[in-house]
Amino acid sequence: MSEMDFGSMLYKLYHSETKLEDAVIKDNKSCAGLTVNELNLIECIRSLTKNSEGPSISAIANELDITRPSTTVAVNKLCAKKITEKEGCSNDGRSVRVKLTAKGEKAYSAHHSFQNTLVKDIRKSMSEDEYKALTESLVKLKDFMDAKLESIAEE
Repeated sequence: MSEMDFGSMLYKLYHSETKLEDAVIKDNKSCAGLTVNELNLIECIRSLTKNSEGPSISAIANELDITRPSTTVAVNKLCAKKITEKEGCSNDGRSVRVKLTAKGEKAYSAHHSFQNTLVKDIRKSMSEDEYKALTESLVKLKDFMDAKLESIAEE
């Protein structure tokens, strides 16, 4: 596979996964009216929640590498859909924390279930050696991209 084909494959892989999830979740009541990007935001909020205290807008923006204003708009859309709610921070009255509602937790569970099923199905389609090689390669690819991002940030 040429370098151009490899780059194209990465692009197509990302978009195929997104399209697949979109097609699968559209019939799930817990995800009704949510986009895949919103589900990824829900996953981010859930992963940053510590001891039942949700993350700040800044923490979400930093994790997703998007601006705070864009994060605020996205969170407000989820609030309007009753997926998230904002509350004041217990330590700092000026700071706002974002929490998933019960409806948001159900959407997260559906998203997480989709991902688990996808991984299981992929694993079933491969031999143990192929799956091991794939996961090792993906770890190397992620480490490479993280190192590239780190070197860019240092410039």
